[in-house]
Amino acid sequence: MTFFAEPGHRLNVEARDRDAALVRELYHGLARFAAVIAPPDIEPDDLVQEALARALRSRPLSEYEDPGAYLRRTMLNLAANERRSSGRYRRALVRLTGTREQAVPCYPSDLALLQSLSPDVRAVLYLAEVECWTFSEIATLLGCTETAARARASRGRRCLRSVLESNDG
Repeated sequence: MTFFAEPGHRLNVEARDRDAALVRELYHGLARFAAVIAPPDIEPDDLVQEALARALRSRPLSEYEDPGAYLRRTMLNLAANERRSSGRYRRALVRLTGTREQAVPCYPSDLALLQSLSPDVRAVLYLAEVECWTFSEIATLLGCTETAARARASRGRRCLRSVLESNDG
């Protein structure tokens, strides 16, 4: 017995069941990761679902070497793309109107501080500090060297520290 995952892609019941089990196993960790790296205007669940949809378009999840790492990398790329896209939107808005968007009063918070960091720096900090991944594992996920992963973590911590210290004084 088979069903169609996408037009033209046949997936047998066993592969579907394996993928369903993988999604159940990975979903909560992926959702936490998405909540950390997602831009403020994107729901973390939407980011997870988009990453799953993109991964499943090419093959079943069970065929990926490390589906969790692949999905995290996909979400990180989607978040970075959204950040670039929103930056282009803001710059175009300034050119068209000659003014910046009306700023809504904002009160400092730790979450706002984290959102000021790039998605890859937030990802490194989250994976290192919350998930207790090694920098070697983080580097593999991000496709960079271990030194680069350590540098991103250091840069992120330094940025957060300087803002927090300036707010205390």
